[in-house]
Order: sequence, then C-alpha cells, then structure tokens
Amino acid sequence: MAETIVNLVLGKLADVLVSEVLHLYSVNDQVEKVSRELKRIQAFLKDADRKPIKDERQIHWVKEVRDIAHSIEDVIDTFLMKIPQNPQKSCLCAAIKNMLRNPKNLSAVHNLVNEINQILEKMREIEESRVRYGINNLREGMTGDIKLPIRPTVLPDIDPDIVGFKADQDRVVKELLVETTKRRSVVSICGTGGLGKTTLAQKVYNCDDVVKQFKVRIWVAISDKFKVIDVSRKIAQQLKLGDQPNEIEVILAEIYKKLGDQPNETEVILAEIYKSLGGKKYLIVLDDVWTTDLWTQISAAFPDKNNGSRVLMTTRIADVPKGMDPNSEPYMLKCLTKELSRELLLKIIFSNHDPNKISIDDLSDVLDQFVHMCGGLPLALVVLGGLLSKKPRTYAAWSSMSRTMRWHDVEGINLHEIIGTSYEHLSFAQKSCFMYFAAFPEDYTIDATSLLRMWIAEGFIPQEDNRTLEETAESFLEDLIQRSMVQVDSRSYVGSIKTLRIHDLLRDLALQKAKEENFLLVYTNPDDKMSLSRARRVAIHNLDCDQLLMSPNLRTLLCFYKGSIPNCSKQRLLKVVSIREKEENIIELGMFMGLTQLRYLSLAGRVSDNYDQEFFEKVIGRMKFLQTFEVRWLKTIGGNYFEFPRSAWNIKTLRHVYDTYLELPASTKLTNLKIIGEVMPTQSWEIELPHIPNLRSLQLYARSSTSNLVVPFLSTLEHLTNLDIIHDDSVLDILDMRGFLFYNHLQSLSLELSYPSTTKLTQMLHEDMLPCHLIDLKIEDYKFQQDIMPVLEKLRCLKVLILHKAFESRKTTCSSRGFSQLEVLELYSLSMEEWEIEEGAMPILKKLHIYRCDKLGVPQGLQYLTNLQNLEWGYVDDSKADFVCNLCPHVPSFDLNSYFTLPI
Repeated sequence: MAETIVNLVLGKLADVLVSEVLHLYSVNDQVEKVSRELKRIQAFLKDADRKPIKDERQIHWVKEVRDIAHSIEDVIDTFLMKIPQNPQKSCLCAAIKNMLRNPKNLSAVHNLVNEINQILEKMREIEESRVRYGINNLREGMTGDIKLPIRPTVLPDIDPDIVGFKADQDRVVKELLVETTKRRSVVSICGTGGLGKTTLAQKVYNCDDVVKQFKVRIWVAISDKFKVIDVSRKIAQQLKLGDQPNEIEVILAEIYKKLGDQPNETEVILAEIYKSLGGKKYLIVLDDVWTTDLWTQISAAFPDKNNGSRVLMTTRIADVPKGMDPNSEPYMLKCLTKELSRELLLKIIFSNHDPNKISIDDLSDVLDQFVHMCGGLPLALVVLGGLLSKKPRTYAAWSSMSRTMRWHDVEGINLHEIIGTSYEHLSFAQKSCFMYFAAFPEDYTIDATSLLRMWIAEGFIPQEDNRTLEETAESFLEDLIQRSMVQVDSRSYVGSIKTLRIHDLLRDLALQKAKEENFLLVYTNPDDKMSLSRARRVAIHNLDCDQLLMSPNLRTLLCFYKGSIPNCSKQRLLKVVSIREKEENIIELGMFMGLTQLRYLSLAGRVSDNYDQEFFEKVIGRMKFLQTFEVRWLKTIGGNYFEFPRSAWNIKTLRHVYDTYLELPASTKLTNLKIIGEVMPTQSWEIELPHIPNLRSLQLYARSSTSNLVVPFLSTLEHLTNLDIIHDDSVLDILDMRGFLFYNHLQSLSLELSYPSTTKLTQMLHEDMLPCHLIDLKIEDYKFQQDIMPVLEKLRCLKVLILHKAFESRKTTCSSRGFSQLEVLELYSLSMEEWEIEEGAMPILKKLHIYRCDKLGVPQGLQYLTNLQNLEWGYVDDSKADFVCNLCPHVPSFDLNSYFTLPI
C-alpha cells in the first residue's frame, strides 16, 4: 500500500512541473530530483506491497518512505494553496503578472525550494539506511512467483445439515445433473474467502448421486499463480495416464521418439487428456479459480460430446464463470444465518457431546456476541469454535475472551490473511478505495453515489480515455463486488448500485490495513486523541467532539454522529467533509471560511444564528475546486432555512450538486456538471439558457410561467440518462422526445403534473415518441383519454412501469408480445374496469401492485403471469381476494385486501 501514496505524489509532482511559476524561479530541478528518487524506490515498494513483510527493518523503512511521500504531498498542496490558481489564465504572461502583483507568492516559492531540499536530504538518508542495514529488494533470493497466504482446503468434516450447506448442496447437485443440458457446461460456486466454497464443492463431489452419474471425476486445486503444465500433470495423474508421476515422462519420451523431436510438453499432455476423456461422462472440479486464463489454455482438453459432462468451479470473482461459459450464472454462496451460525459454533465447541444434552443458558448472551463477531462466515465460526472448545465453559472465561480476542493468529491462523487474499490482487488505486470502507460504522448502509464521489474527490480514480471519472469509479466498485469484498444492498432497475454493505470481518480487514498505512483513523474512543493529531483522514463515530485537535494536514473529515461538529478551520488542506446527520448537528459556518481546497462538501444540520445567507454565499464562493456540493438540510437554530448559494454557480469544477428548488442563473456555464437536483427554470433563461452540456441526471420543476423554456433547455442536453419533470402546465409539449439529442441515451423518465388540470389530456401518445431505450418509466396525473398500454408495451427495454392517474380508458389490453422485459408494474388510481392479459404478455413480470383501482375486476389472463413473485392489491373485497389466490397459486408473496398509501 505504500506505493499508493507514492503514485499519488508522483502525479502531483508532474502537475507542479508544468507550472510556469516554477520555471520563473528554477524550482523544476529540485522537483525533478524528488520525482526521480521516488521512482527509484517504487520497485522496492511494489514488492513490499504484494508480499507480507516480516522483517522489522523492512517494516520501518517502508514506514519512513510513506512518511516522506506524505511530507511531499503536504508541501505541494500547501504551495498550490498559497499560489492562486486560475484555470482560465495558465499562460506564462498571466503567471508573471500574478507573481508581480502579490509579493507573498515569492515567499511561497522560496519556502517550497527550502522544504524540497530538506525532503531530498531525508530521502538520501533513508536510501543510505536501506543499503547500510541490508534491506534488499524483496524479490532477491526468491524463486518463482510470490505466494499469497494459503487458506485451509476445506472446513472440518461437519454434517452439511448443521453447517447450513444442505440446501446449497442440493441446488448445485441439481444443476450438475440437469438432463435438459446435454452439452458440456460450467457450474460455479462464488463467494468471499472463508465462506465454505471448497467445503460445499467437496460435499457435492462426493455426493452419491454425483458419483453414480459421472464415470470420471477429477479434482484440481488451482491458485492465483497457476502454471498450466502443473494443472495438466495433476489431471493426467488422476486419469491414470501414469500410475506414478514419472510415468508421464515415459509417455512423453515414447511420443518424442516417434515424432523425432520434442513438441510442447503441455500440448502433448492436454492431447492425451482429451483422448482419455473421449466418450466418457466426466466431472472436472477446478477449485479456487481467479481468472479465465486457465480455462482459455486447457478447455480444449475437455471434449464436448453432448453427454452431460460438467465443469464445477469455485471462485471469489463472479465475472470468471461468464468468461468460461456465457450461459453460466454463478451460484452465490451466502453467509450463514444467525441461527445456523449458532448451531455450527456449538457443534464445534461440543464436538464430543450429545447436542441434546448441552445446557448453555448461562453462556447464551456471550455466545451471541461470538456469533455476531463471526458475521455468518463458516471459517470464522470453525476457527473460533476450536479455540472455545479448549477454554473452560464458564461465563468469566468466555466473556474475557470476547473482550480481548482479535482475528490475528488465532490458533496459528491469521483470518485476515485468509479472507483478505483478494485484497492483495487489487490495484494500488483500488486498495485505497477498499480501505475507505473502514470509515463507515459497523452494519451501516452505505450510499453508493456518495461513496463514488468521495473517491473522485480524494483523487483515487484515474482519468481514462473515453470514460468519465464517475464511470471509472463505478467500474472499481463493481470489481470489488465481483471479488466478493463488498455486498450490494440494493440496485436501481436501471442497474446502478444504490446502497452497499460490507461484511464485518472484511470491514475489520479494511480497518487493519488503514491503520497499518496511516490511511484513516476511525475515532470511537476518547483515548485516541494522540493518534488523531497525526491522522490524515478521520471518521468520527458517535462521539461529541467539538473540541478535538486534529492534524493540520488533515485531508478528510467524515462525521457519523449527532452533536457539535469539530472545528476544522485550521485544517486548510481538507478535501472531503461529510456531515451525515441532520437536526442534531450544530454547524459553525465560520470554520469553513478558510477551507478553499475542498472537493467534496455534504452538509446537514443546524447553523448558529450568527451566520446569515450572505455569509454562506461568501464561504462557498471561495471554494474554487469544489466538485460535489450537497445540502441535505440546513437552517439556523432559529428556524430560517438557507437557500442554495448562487456563488456556487461560479465554481467551474462542479460535477455534482444536490439541493431542493435550485434556480440556475442564465449565465451558468458548467461543462463538468454531471448531476443536478431539483432545478426550477427562471425568467432569466429567456435571455440566455444555462450551458451544462454534459449533464447526465436532472430533476426539473416547471411552472406555467416558465414552461415555454423547458423544451429549449432540454434541447441543449445530449448525454442525459435520467430525467424527472414535474410541471403544472397540461399542455407542455414534451411527450414527443424524438427531437431531443438525448433520445437514444435516456434510461429513466418520470412525467408528473404537480397541479392536475380538470381538462382531460387530448394529446395522443404514439409509438416512438418516448425514448426507445427507456428502462424505468413513471407517468402521473396525465389522464390520457386513450389506452396507452398498446404504446408503452412496445418499449422493448422497459423493466419498471408506474402509472398513477395516467389514463382514463375503461378497458386496456396487454398483447401476447408486449412488455417483453417488464419486471415491475404498479398501477395507482386508474379508472379502468377491464384488463385483459394475453398469454405471453409480460413473460418475466415479478412484481405487480394495484392500488385504488376500485372499478377493476379480476384481470383476465392473470394466471399467465407464471413468473410473478409478489402481488399486492389494495382494498379489495374478500371474494375477489379469494378468487385471485385460487387463480395464482404459484405466487409466493400475496398481500391482498389491505390499505396502501401512495408512493412518495
């Protein structure tokens, strides 16, 4: 991880090197020397980052290098803060004028030279110490590839019913034995380290039904650093191509003698495997696969003879099965429930006792603490159970262990190394992203959008060609999810991640790494004040700490508590400030006056009555580098709400803005802005429309007085993917979107009349008027006189449809080929009386909600919705409810004859 900060600093050095200000005072030479020295030690740090270091000399040396890199970052950021930055005037002439105008800049450059010279001296000292104390390159003296920590092959031989694997085993066996799939196919088990993938695979491998079905069964343990020749030899040995390992060489020698030369050994062995497997129904288990490279190289050795042969694979990375077989859907192994965790733990602790005779009433509470500590991870439960089995069965012994135990070297097993192997495979930037999860409280629901924006503000996300920073950040997050390092809590129907959670043990791993690297301090204990004074990033949990003294070089402050916010007015290098709570927070706006380097600011709480709107404008206007500005809830203690500061629209770096009822000035020109919340058009737009061409997401509130400006404004947006329009003008001509530049990009659309007119909408909705790639559509209060279902059902990508007072047709029909991708349908307050669903319509519909459709009878063809999983019908009589239940016995979740409130 030490190389992460070095990479970040090298990037900043490159930026500084191109500054004309440095050319004027010949500072470039010193900066280049620092850059060269950092590059020289990068090779060492790469190895230090990939291999756990045991040598105390190496640990201390790496720490010194990291501290030096932090010092360089501080010097550069302090210098850039003192030299006014004007992105519009980067020419040499402007720099000279700027220097002459403000003599303080001369002093800043002079200080920069002195501080860089001091850093160079320190770098020479630590480089000399590395040589003096024999701290050699980590690869010296090593052969082959670096080996990552080896995990246990399987969990102890526990009855799968107790472990909780029986249902999982039955599912996987069913997939292996399915008779409708004759071709060779890949079945995969996916999940994080320690979850029991190998144990489950072994149970399946030895299952009687599997043994009977497959004439040939082969098990090969793969690793992240595999060699195809070794894998090929293991398979050949199990096929008895040679009863002893050296017999492979005998076979090869005979082949070489016939051919007259020596072909590629791997190819010869794979050819022999193919010949041996010909005509046989086989099962190949590839345990712990990390990439598709192995399959690319050995798949030709496995014949595809339409006889039901299978490849069973375990992996931590959900993308790997798709690369091996496009039709493969990985079986995602989940953590054990609290009940099953408790059963497994008891089984391990009392392995020699009859479970029916075990009494633990006095230990029940502390046992629950241990269960929570393990987070449903079977490996953790087994390791802990083995340790507890050797302890006295007393409350005093167990509670003492609960208070003091850490997952380091428990019974010779470092659980963090086992579950954290995936961490070693991350890029340096991704490691920073993963450690950031340590900032969030345990069991916290993490907002994915805010997380990605903080990553961008921190500088973790590299700029890639043809990709926005947001797209690259999302790909980083998806990769962490594919590696089972974080869990998706919810997704939008468009497919984007909404909320996340992280397993407690993986969060512990992130905390451990963050502490080792001085990356982040989670402040939960008042005794940590000394550490707080040195921390570069701080997350405060549940402590009222307005008097805290923090490091002057603090970069990040995240507050997850209710109370007074610590004064950070002297932390001038702060980039990220997030205050998550609302009414309970007390915020002193004055402390933000000097925080001109902020990239991310999220505010929620109450402000002292000493500050007014004018002061708020001044504070925000000074933040020239702000990228994300969120005002969730902000008012004075006296009860006066703050308006969104108009000065923010002069910040050219803005990428994401959120507040309610925003009024964009006509002169606004923000080419970086991607997302904006709840905009209200103003009369000033008649002179000049705002220029925000790269906007992706927009909520628009239009009044009758400004409805004529909506279409011209939307016509300037090309990249829009999410659009929410609320207006009070029933004649607003926005239904036909074919002329908009974003027509082929829009995925989510919401159309709503805020003050519905009593006049029925006579305008007709025709095919192709709405964007063809819509995934999510909501129409509210439009009251079309036509039946709009025949039009909407032709939107071939539509997954979610919400209709609220959308049309007044008495009858509607969903045709046999309509709504081919629809998964969710919600109908509110519609006046229709008859609804016909033809066979074949909505073939994958999973969720159907019907609210306040009082005249609607039971839909004809409801029974054709065979994939329906959830049906809610509000306020229906008992006879209708009984009829629906009898008509759809296949639906697992009913909620009928209930009262439902309309969605917000």
